[in-house]
Parts: sequence; C-alpha cells; structure tokens
Amino acid sequence: MSKVRTLETPAGPAVLKRTGRTTLAISVLPDGTLELTAPLDSEESSIREKVGKRTKWIERQRKAFADMNATRMPRRYVTGATHRYLGKQYRLKILAGERGSVLLKGVYFHVVSTSGSQDEIRGLLDAWFREKARQQFTRRLGGWRPWCQRNQLPEPKLVLRRMPKRWGSAGRNGRIALNPELIHAPSACIDYVIAHEICHLKHPDHSPAFFRLLSAMVPGWEAIKLRLERFQA
Repeated sequence: MSKVRTLETPAGPAVLKRTGRTTLAISVLPDGTLELTAPLDSEESSIREKVGKRTKWIERQRKAFADMNATRMPRRYVTGATHRYLGKQYRLKILAGERGSVLLKGVYFHVVSTSGSQDEIRGLLDAWFREKARQQFTRRLGGWRPWCQRNQLPEPKLVLRRMPKRWGSAGRNGRIALNPELIHAPSACIDYVIAHEICHLKHPDHSPAFFRLLSAMVPGWEAIKLRLERFQA
C-alpha cells in the first residue's frame, strides 16, 4: 500500500490510500472524516469526479453521524450512572473502602473507592474494562487459530490499542490490534470486527475477494456493521 496522503475533493479534504484493489472505496468515518481507498494507477482527477457524484450520499452519512454524536451523553462516574459491557447496560454502585476494586454483580458494577473521586472511579473502571477486553478478545481471537493454520496464515496475536477512528487493524505478521473500547459493544459486533481483521490477513485491502471472504465468514455483516456504527457506549 502506498503512503497515505490528503486529497482535496468536491466533498472536502479526504484521506487517500492506494492499494491493489480495482475500484474506488468511499467511506465516511463517525467523526465525519472522508476516507478513500483507490487503485494504485487511478488518476486523481478520476477520483475527484467519482467523489463528486457521491456528495449527496456523503452529506447524508455525515449528518447521520453528527446527529448521533449530538445525542451521545458523556460517561458519568457516580452512583446510578450506566455503563455498557458487551452491549448490556449496568448501573454503578459506588462504595467506600480502603482498597479500590470493581465487581460486576447482577445488573450493577460495585465500585469500591478510597476517595470517592470521579477520577479514581474512572481509573478503576477503565482498568477493569481493559482487562476484560484482553480476556474476551484473546478468547475470541483464539477461535480463529485453526482457520489461519489451514489457510497458511500467521497465528493471530492480540494487541490492545486505542484508535480514535478505528475499531481494529491487522498486520501481515498476524498482529491484530483491537480498540479496547470495543468491549462496550455487543458480542456480535466484537466478533464482526475480529472476523474483518482476520480476513485482512488473507486480503490486506478491501478488494472484491476480501468482501467475498467476509460474507462467507459473517453472513449479513452489513447489518452488524451498521449496528456498530450506531452503537453508543
């Protein structure tokens, strides 16, 4: 894949990537960023023209994401506040104690705090979620090892990495980076992201072959992807 650069288009600045794919892929990210994945030999004038024909669609996507972001409530770290784990909502119960801890029991997160400060509670919950992300993602990723062996692909290895605009990425060496924030999403969404990245071990770009493989691995993945895009942690 060639170096990523910025391209001015009729829909504004876009992140342009070039790969071995045969057609132009146009994506709008949740923050409104326009991302283009183009064939290696495509002319920039042709790319701009194709983007120009999709400006109305791009505007609709940006508006939909803007509407969702406008209604997104900031996380709170007080008794009664709700937080999601694997797509389900749980309420916080803040307790005083000499040692900080987090326990999920029934429909509550029991958080023992030494100070009662929101910063401490946030830190305790973040550490709990990160550890659960490592456990969940490792287990789910491990289920793909036999498939990777049969297809002579590197063994998938988990890396937790916060990515502001992505849920995951894949390296040729088998490293699968997953955003720990994904632990808040429903299980089906987690499995979709993992399958998406596993497919990239065989097809690094978003070629037709990649999407054929993804469709075979995750039938109906488009609906799951839409669910993930609309998900609010």
